[in-house]
Amino acid sequence: MSCKPADFSHICRHTMQVVDRYTAKTAAYVRFRWDYAEEAIDALIKECQLSEGATIADIGSGTGMVARHFVDRVGTVFAVEPNADMRRLACEALCAYRSYQSVEGLSDRTTLPDSSVRLITVGRALHWFPADSTRAEFCRILEPEGWLAILSVPCTDSALLDALRAVRTPKNGWDLTVDKELTHRVSSTFYFGHDMFRTLTVAGSLTETWEAFLGRISSMAPAPGVNHPRRRVFERALRHVFEQHADAGVLHVSNTTKIVFGQLHRPR
Repeated sequence: MSCKPADFSHICRHTMQVVDRYTAKTAAYVRFRWDYAEEAIDALIKECQLSEGATIADIGSGTGMVARHFVDRVGTVFAVEPNADMRRLACEALCAYRSYQSVEGLSDRTTLPDSSVRLITVGRALHWFPADSTRAEFCRILEPEGWLAILSVPCTDSALLDALRAVRTPKNGWDLTVDKELTHRVSSTFYFGHDMFRTLTVAGSLTETWEAFLGRISSMAPAPGVNHPRRRVFERALRHVFEQHADAGVLHVSNTTKIVFGQLHRPR
């Protein structure tokens, strides 16, 4: 493992607030966020024809949830993440793999060499990235025939989603200014430079206890932290949703692993 230092003194205050937003939530993030289906990762590796010596850059790698699926299957995984707590937890889990390289960097300032990466992966972080400069950086670090893959694990239980939307209000301490469902999101077409990208989906299901459900929702950026003045109100509202949809203290949830992937169109 190697850790490359970066100077972020030039970065705007807003960007650094985004970087620090998960600092108090990393433990819950690791324990309770949903993982990506191995079947979907297998399909992506096959579609992109990744060799055992391929180099991947996982941008906004967080606690390593995407990177861990690749560290024993490719030559190098650059895990690019600006948040120190998230990098630390990822390193603790993955530093034993020779392919794993922890990099302190931003989506538009990765510190990686030109044309050095076969595949860029992005998990749950894309909505935080400054679009124009990030796309330029992706074009710079990708090999000429390189790939971009955008991964997510959305819930597909419409009734549960509707109930949770009622909880996401300022009176419950929810920060609407960073709710990715309400803020502007750049389309995948922008990053690929065309609409010929492909989509892989693998349906899944899981069960959650109250602890896991609370932990997962609490790990989201807009959720109030444990010291927030509206935290108890938030927990009561969330508990009501859980009890409405759980069966004998267990919530059964459907989701899907979704991977949007393709090669980037780059101006000549």
